[in-house]
Amino acid sequence: MKHLIIKILALTCCLFPAVLLQAQRERNIIYMIDVSSSLGKSENLWNNTRIWLEKDIQTLQEGQVTIIPFQEETCTPITFNAAEHTDNQADIVSTKIDNEVKRLMREKTKANLYNALKDAVKHIDNKKDNFIYLISNSSSDEKDREAVNRFIRNWCKIKPANVYVFYIMLTRNAYDKTLVETLKLCPDFFLIDAKGHKMKPICAFMPRELVVNLQDMQDERLELWPFGVMSEQQIHCCYDGSFTLSAKTKDPHFLIQNRIQVANSYGNINIMPKSPKTIEDTLSGQNEYFFDIQLKSEDHEVWIVTKNLHVRVVNKPERILYLPLAWNSELQAQHYPKFLFWKANRPDTLHIYLEDFMNKEARLNNATALFLLSFADIQDADFQLFFNGNERIDKTFTLDSSTLKSRLDIVFSENVRTGSHQLEMRCLSSERLDRINALEPEKLYQSQLIDHQHKHNPLAYLLIISCLLAITIPPSFCLISQKSSK
Repeated sequence: MKHLIIKILALTCCLFPAVLLQAQRERNIIYMIDVSSSLGKSENLWNNTRIWLEKDIQTLQEGQVTIIPFQEETCTPITFNAAEHTDNQADIVSTKIDNEVKRLMREKTKANLYNALKDAVKHIDNKKDNFIYLISNSSSDEKDREAVNRFIRNWCKIKPANVYVFYIMLTRNAYDKTLVETLKLCPDFFLIDAKGHKMKPICAFMPRELVVNLQDMQDERLELWPFGVMSEQQIHCCYDGSFTLSAKTKDPHFLIQNRIQVANSYGNINIMPKSPKTIEDTLSGQNEYFFDIQLKSEDHEVWIVTKNLHVRVVNKPERILYLPLAWNSELQAQHYPKFLFWKANRPDTLHIYLEDFMNKEARLNNATALFLLSFADIQDADFQLFFNGNERIDKTFTLDSSTLKSRLDIVFSENVRTGSHQLEMRCLSSERLDRINALEPEKLYQSQLIDHQHKHNPLAYLLIISCLLAITIPPSFCLISQKSSK
């Protein structure tokens, strides 16, 4: 009976199924926390850092999270998945980190930033967007400073893709002039000076270059894409919270939307020529034109570390396929297995709607792009792919000049485990196509995190409820009877 009760309780914990699509690429967040004695110099310094860390993790909708305290050497990492992180787990992790940090601060040791950076790099995942937060209040000695500067200079030469490093100086005690000068040379290393104040959420936009085709701004098929006298560009931030940005440009030829609402890490910015009728004559003879957009948080509750977005205006015909950064998905059916005489229903089906669109030049040239859909941890045999209703055995599909809207249907087998899965889409080849969004076609890679869970057979669900009632109701009646007899 005891084992039966345990099984019933375990089943009741899994009654809420879902398939969700989240950010453009799965995230890998690494927090390196300097827990040397310098952190204890101010009574509120660690408390403010801990509160910031807790809020930052709570805001995350998905991603692998690794927290590593460090001194001369790095300590044992604490790792978990943000999408599966419950409130109870958060309290346990917070308490564990708090106790460990306070214990380590009492050891009166120094911090080694170079060792911390070396260890952080070991946790980078090339298939994800990686964010490394190096949080320190320590001043480096000469040997450590030279090693860190050398590390950053080499990093800038290699320029690893999809890796962003935020060096957070909690107070001016961590300020070092040579380190600051070195950081300025590296575009994906960001310096944040907290100056002893409470830390705020950090937002970096990726990518930082927006590419606009001047001719697409005047495409006659306005009902199919938000062009005309403007180009609507989607921007993606590493912070999942909601906030408002103000944007401006000093450019003499282009206007931009002044206020941008960012929610769930995405926002839209409108770019338009000041004089639509004369802009082609103004830029005549120039194949490319560049200007910058300056961003600022209106409520000052967010640190915007990518304060400038670069805009490249292309003034020549280009064959372009536009794809959404965030896919629109919908789950229309859940799967549950056969149980006794109750048959199984049809398998889970994930519907993905692509608002894809080829511009005028791509349509005139009958451009095409071949894509491959796959999962990082699911075998091809364990799911079926349907493209606009037709099954694709090889898991590929082609977008062509007749493309307006496309639908991908993914049917999972019963073998697919419950949990998170990374869905990946790559462009294998293209013909008569210059770019997809801002990228060369074959460089396109998009991934989305899917959380997949099975549903229980309704008959099994009813039996679980019946068993629970059978276990709990008789003892309750006995207890009531005993009290009544007294």
